[in-house]
Amino acid sequence: MTAYALQSPAHAGLTLSSTTPTTGAVDTCPTGANIVMVIVGPSSASATVAIPLPAYDGQAVTARSFTVASGAIGAVPMPASVYGTGPVTLTWSGTLTACTVNVIGTSAS
Repeated sequence: MTAYALQSPAHAGLTLSSTTPTTGAVDTCPTGANIVMVIVGPSSASATVAIPLPAYDGQAVTARSFTVASGAIGAVPMPASVYGTGPVTLTWSGTLTACTVNVIGTSAS
């Protein structure tokens, strides 16, 4: 299980500390304004993440699914207005070897 840490670059820049996702529903990601989850796809196949959405009017809502292709880089905004107050528990599937995740937050200025 990994709780992804929010990384906030200064104006001078930041070398990101990447994390390999864990298969299944065990990793957590913060939500909020100006937070983005950046996923670097594995070199040999695709990886998929399911991000849960809060219930609407008492009804369960299907999780949002995002797939990043082999060698591609994907970015998913993580606003609390969509995903609820974090952290949210992500469900990963696919080939996760060599797949990495960063959660980046920036200020409005």
